Amino acid sequence: MRNAFLFITILFIGLNVKAQTVQYNGNKVVEIDSSIYSHSPKKAAIMSAILPGLGQVYNKKYWKAPIIYAGFGVLTYNIIKNNKGYIEFRDAYRARVDSDPNNNNIKPEYTTDNLRVIKNLYWKNRDLMIILTATLYALNILDATVDAHFFTYDISDDLSLNISPVIEPSMGFGHSSTSAICFSLNF
Repeated sequence: MRNAFLFITILFIGLNVKAQTVQYNGNKVVEIDSSIYSHSPKKAAIMSAILPGLGQVYNKKYWKAPIIYAGFGVLTYNIIKNNKGYIEFRDAYRARVDSDPNNNNIKPEYTTDNLRVIKNLYWKNRDLMIILTATLYALNILDATVDAHFFTYDISDDLSLNISPVIEPSMGFGHSSTSAICFSLNF
């Protein structure tokens, strides 16, 4: 019985909680009507998924887009370079280990074991760069989404606690209202 009462009490408290979007301009609090202005994290994520950096531009963080493109450029360059090295040493290793004695002159400065080790090194580095590229892509989307969530978040020097009485209409039957004390802590 006591647990049921506690559950119902928490349920009604949860129903009376309302979200409020505010923005601070100096010392003045301005309430934002979310139906007029909304900055969508979903839209920022989709934009960054379609074209990396576009979500950052949507969030007005223009300086992040060149960093993202520089990262993709460096990683793409390394993927291409390591892939060329892998193909070169793979072909040299294959030629060396086949039964044709004329292929022993391919890359004579390397032993057969060295060719295998270098081939595997290029292969691992290429695959690592591909994984880092996918990680950068995912971080780009995550960054755009988080920035969009914090787009209207205000960082001000105002640290204050306001205590005031509040009368709000009840969500129950009839036209009754409830009174409460409202604590507002501004960071």
